[in-house]
Amino acid sequence: MNLPIERIGGKIRALRKKQAQTLEDLSQSTGLSKGLLSQVERGISQPSLETLWKITKALDTSIVHFFEDVSVNQVNIVRKEHRRQIVYPGTTAGFELLGQSNNSRLKMLELCIQSEESIDLQIVHSEGEESIIVLEGELSLKVGEEQYLLKEGDSIFFDSHLSPKLINEGQQAVRCVFTSLGKL
Repeated sequence: MNLPIERIGGKIRALRKKQAQTLEDLSQSTGLSKGLLSQVERGISQPSLETLWKITKALDTSIVHFFEDVSVNQVNIVRKEHRRQIVYPGTTAGFELLGQSNNSRLKMLELCIQSEESIDLQIVHSEGEESIIVLEGELSLKVGEEQYLLKEGDSIFFDSHLSPKLINEGQQAVRCVFTSLGKL
C-alpha cells in the first residue's frame, strides 16, 4: 500500500508551524537532518516508521494523527472455506471470523452454540457497540437479571460493557452473527 506522503508531509508541516517550530528546531529535537525533514514535509520522501516516530515524539502527537483521514478503498472478501476459526478456552462453541480487514472498525463473528451450551461474551474482549442476529435456532441472552429470547431472524443491539451471556436452551444448535463496532 502506498501512503499518501504529500498529505502526511502537509500534516507534519502544519503541526510544526502551529507549534511555532522551525525546521531547525524539529531537526534538533529529532536528530534528523533539515533536508530530510523538508523532503518529508513536501512529500518528496516517504518517511520510514522510525523517522515518523521521531517526528511524532518531537511534535508531541500520536502517530495516528497522520493517518486519521487516510481512506483506504478496499473490498475484502472472505470465502467460507477461508474463514479463520477462533478457539476460546472453556467453550466448545464455534467461532469463525467473517472479516479480516485491519482497516475496519466493524468486526463480525459467526457463532455456533450447541444445545445446552452457554457463552459469556466477556471472553470476546470487545469494546464499543455490539449486535447479534440469530440465523438458526433460538437464543437466550441474559444481561444482569434480564433475559431476552431471540428467535430465527431476530436481532439485538447493546453496549459491550453489558457483557451478556448467550444461552442455547433448545435441542438444536444455534447459529448467529455477532458484530462489534470496536476492538475484538
